[in-house]
Amino acid sequence: MDLIKGIDASIEERPYLKDTLNFYKKVAEFKGVLYDIYKSPVSSGDWSYPAERITQIFKSFSSIFDIPEESIEPLKEAIKLNRIDFAKLPLNDVPEYDFSYNEFSHNEDDILLFLISKSFFLRLKDSRNPGEIFWENGKCPVCKSTPSFSFNMGEEGRMLYCSYCESRGWWNRIGCPNCESNSADKIITLEFEKEEGFKLSLCNECSSYVKTAERRLLDNYPPDILDIISLPLDIVAQNRGYQRLSPNPIGMRKMASRDLE
Repeated sequence: MDLIKGIDASIEERPYLKDTLNFYKKVAEFKGVLYDIYKSPVSSGDWSYPAERITQIFKSFSSIFDIPEESIEPLKEAIKLNRIDFAKLPLNDVPEYDFSYNEFSHNEDDILLFLISKSFFLRLKDSRNPGEIFWENGKCPVCKSTPSFSFNMGEEGRMLYCSYCESRGWWNRIGCPNCESNSADKIITLEFEKEEGFKLSLCNECSSYVKTAERRLLDNYPPDILDIISLPLDIVAQNRGYQRLSPNPIGMRKMASRDLE
């Protein structure tokens, strides 16, 4: 299914996610624009975007998200001065800067950095081209992110998904990829009648969780949309005290019930 049609279909099915899905339309548009602007391969020593592309990237961001350029000027200058290493973001190493803008202020401060850096990680994946390999230690082989979303691929096993670079890779069918615990008494699996095709795995060893979608859902929706439309599972997990260790496709880690309003 075409991405925009998939988003619109999801809004019809889940009107309580209309604002969130419409915001993801902007994220997808920005990602497409950056794919044309930023075509350079990423080498191991790269921290962020080439200096000559940064102004154009921020102008596009400002236009698409309807945010005044001056409000994100501090971030632009920090990136130009190599004060931010994008490669550290998946490791939860977020720099101490005040980049908050009111559209993001209700959520984490690193949402803006996640959105701005997205194409860097996509190009990093293109440069390294890992394929669908087994993820050692449960980490993305491209950017070292910890996963929060996976797919049940049936007899083939379980596949993890990286929200930063969109890599996919295999992992054990049972267990927590975040702490590598495979103790049955440490993992709680929940399914919900109103969220058919999804399940939630809660780890009592590290207090993280991973959502899992059935393979058949990939026939109609890309991974990012599946992650977003299963947002009610994030809320259930977080209300029980479990943490999401990597952002969802719009940069959110912490969700609240008001995100469904």
